[in-house]
Amino acid sequence: MKFYKVALALIAVPVVALAAVLGSAELFAHLRERDVAQSAAPAGSRFVRAADVDMLIQERGPANGQPIVFISGAGAWSSTWLPTMEHLAQAGYRSIAVDLPPFGYTSRPAANTYDTGSQALRILGMLDTLALSRVILVGHSFGGRATVEALMAEPSRFTAAVLVDVALSIDPQPSEPGLLGSLIELPAVARPVIAATATNPWLTGWFLRKFTSRHDALTADRIAVYQRPLSVTDTTQAYGYWLDAFINDPGLSRSSRSADYASLIMPIDVIWGATDGVTPVSEGLRLSRLLPDASMSVLPGIGHIPHVEDNAAFNRALEKFLIRVKGAQAS
Repeated sequence: MKFYKVALALIAVPVVALAAVLGSAELFAHLRERDVAQSAAPAGSRFVRAADVDMLIQERGPANGQPIVFISGAGAWSSTWLPTMEHLAQAGYRSIAVDLPPFGYTSRPAANTYDTGSQALRILGMLDTLALSRVILVGHSFGGRATVEALMAEPSRFTAAVLVDVALSIDPQPSEPGLLGSLIELPAVARPVIAATATNPWLTGWFLRKFTSRHDALTADRIAVYQRPLSVTDTTQAYGYWLDAFINDPGLSRSSRSADYASLIMPIDVIWGATDGVTPVSEGLRLSRLLPDASMSVLPGIGHIPHVEDNAAFNRALEKFLIRVKGAQAS
């Protein structure tokens, strides 16, 4: 009997310690997340109605320029695109970067809906508010799902598209929810874990290094850009709703069906980091084969976030494609 008591005690100690750490992380997140999005948003940005949310957008370039809309990946927001936007502004393009919720400063949807279809409607709603058509849409990583879904929903609205290391789930195999998927549905479990990891600013640099190959690009200033919106109220809770939708995605959206990619007849460039360990380059190659008018740019020595890891190389690849699109429009 004494042996079992000792064994239980040895098990209980790390469990209690873990619970204390996670509980403290949730408390610190609650204390940290005090900023109101509307007042904490960066200078020069603005909010526009986008379906069911007030979406933060940042703009660069002339108002009459060819509109290019940038959609960020998980944990990222509009400011991560600013170096590329400012570069394109010099060439006369009108660049618009959006905060796709729950990331950045866009308001949270009242119904906590973060499925692919709802996110695509927000992109389209933002375009409606700005009265934009003939848009070039650029989507990165997780943002690629909503990007592709928007392209499929209203293809005539878009002149071209760029898909950057997109995290799509094409033709997923039916499966039962795993342990992680089941646990993430429980807010009491999800919130402290997310508070200790994804929304913990002390780990932002660590996460970025896991997603990238060019770690020299991850300067303190660059990491601070990613950290900035983590102080917005209820960020950890919103991340939990988003993560549930992402992990437990049933794969019912059009962007999950390979056959539907044949409908995207506009020019599309697939830009990929050659050393991406999150979405391997093989996924980019498969995607480019599904698209009727695709080109592909593979950037050597770059991981999952090309526009951050080597902005100059990314800009060259993007500009090469934009010149191709402009030439096709002129002919």
